[in-house]
Amino acid sequence: MVTKTLENCIVCGKLFRSNEGVICQSCLEDKESPYQKVKDYLFFHRGASVFEVSEATGVEVKLILKYLKEGRITVL
Repeated sequence: MVTKTLENCIVCGKLFRSNEGVICQSCLEDKESPYQKVKDYLFFHRGASVFEVSEATGVEVKLILKYLKEGRITVL
């Protein structure tokens, strides 16, 4: 049985029920939103440059480069 505990989100401070993690669902979605935009764009525009992706999605180049370093996205 997984026990849920009350935690304060480290991003917004809101109290939420957690079975793991320290970020509430709302902040997690906000954090993942830019990643999802980049991932979706690259699905349809393979081979796009970092600058093209940034311009099309509004996600900062710095953040896209971070995703590349983490191996979350690849350039093919």
